[in-house]
Amino acid sequence: MVGAVLAARCGRLDGNVSPMTAVPTAAGTDSRPPRSALFAVACGVTLLGAVAGAVWAMVTPTVTGRVLSDKYAEIIGGGDSAEYESMAWLAVLLFVYGFVAATVSWLAARPWRGPAGFATLGAATVAGSVVASVVGDRMTAWRFDDPKSLPVGATYKFGADLYDDRWWTLIPSPWVLLVCGPFTATLLYLVFTLSTAEPDLGVGDLPQEQAETVPAV
Repeated sequence: MVGAVLAARCGRLDGNVSPMTAVPTAAGTDSRPPRSALFAVACGVTLLGAVAGAVWAMVTPTVTGRVLSDKYAEIIGGGDSAEYESMAWLAVLLFVYGFVAATVSWLAARPWRGPAGFATLGAATVAGSVVASVVGDRMTAWRFDDPKSLPVGATYKFGADLYDDRWWTLIPSPWVLLVCGPFTATLLYLVFTLSTAEPDLGVGDLPQEQAETVPAV
């Protein structure tokens, strides 16, 4: 140990000084997983939208109608209140969907944190919101009987139809609520990014500088 210290000092005295530069490590190499990992997270986030749509189809309020003829029916229960509640449930579920999607993306796609992860999350939640609307709309239609098959005077229940403007009177296009999911997901992802103390966002892919130290006498 003493010999090593003396040799280091002699080297400094005779002008042969070793530069204390960073030593490249394996952490500085491209250690990111293949893009298939990011693709798997994107698919999972998209399919998660189907769960949100299915839940909405089960909890959305219904409207009661009465068959007047083979072409006409009247609403006898629900109406505007059901429309308000349907919109509220859809917005809440999409907010929750965006929260879960951002959390899953941040944790499961850790090596891809950054612009790539942010862009993938945005695209996946847009696709997932569309999936949620389609699944929710189809499951709602599947839950109830077709009034055209019922006799005159029969009562029936039906839920919201996201793609039928005749059902909605309070807002012209209820599908605009689909922005709730992507908005929540991307906003929360930015919060996660700004709240991370590590400069590499916790990925661990920055090179580590190793300096040679000489013990003082």
